[in-house]
Amino acid sequence: MKLFVGALVLVALAGCSTSPISVDDADPVPPSRLHAFTGKNESKLIVTRDSGAFGSGVNYSVLIDGKLAGEFASSEVATFGISSGKHILGIQPSTMFGGTVHETEVDVKPGETIRRRISLDGGGFYLTPTAY
Repeated sequence: MKLFVGALVLVALAGCSTSPISVDDADPVPPSRLHAFTGKNESKLIVTRDSGAFGSGVNYSVLIDGKLAGEFASSEVATFGISSGKHILGIQPSTMFGGTVHETEVDVKPGETIRRRISLDGGGFYLTPTAY
């Protein structure tokens, strides 16, 4: 019985997170939800939102230097043109749900492409480096 309960807990916890998805497997964010940094620039930021049912009913906004760049649904990807130098990347639930902005700094070199992923789990939401 203890083994069964332990297995049930593991299955439940596994359902409370999202999974990385490759850029090739993700759907593009529709143009109606892309708001800034959509043109070409000397460097690129590629953001992919994980797949999975957890949190899929809420879009997440990505901000670049405090400006709304795009709104992501589950399993979506967008590429933003950014200049080289330091930038503050932020993420928050869509404005309908409110919430704190989580921010991180990136220092982008000329011609560099950086990749970030939006992930969620029972502890919150994150914008982290990714190899996907």
